[in-house]
Amino acid sequence: MESHVIPFENRWTNGEHAWQWHRELERLGVPTVRTMYCEHETHHGAEPAVVFDIPAGFVRDWLAFHDRRAARRQFLWRASVIMLCVAAASGVVFGALR
Repeated sequence: MESHVIPFENRWTNGEHAWQWHRELERLGVPTVRTMYCEHETHHGAEPAVVFDIPAGFVRDWLAFHDRRAARRQFLWRASVIMLCVAAASGVVFGALR
């Protein structure tokens, strides 16, 4: 059996169990898991599991991982757009000076 490593740090479990939890959350998707987590925290905060048998802490770590990834993608996208605008503006300025 192949050993899988989840792409974020968690303190809840490791090995195959963590990989199964990660795969289940990925299958459900970020919007669905976020909704389930919010509903759990609002109405069922005393229960240890959010989705099936997955603890709230693991779900929180998984959501934080996806939030960091989305923020990094957005930052890179904005930085590339800014760099392209600067390059276009400098081309216009240099063209106007000739």
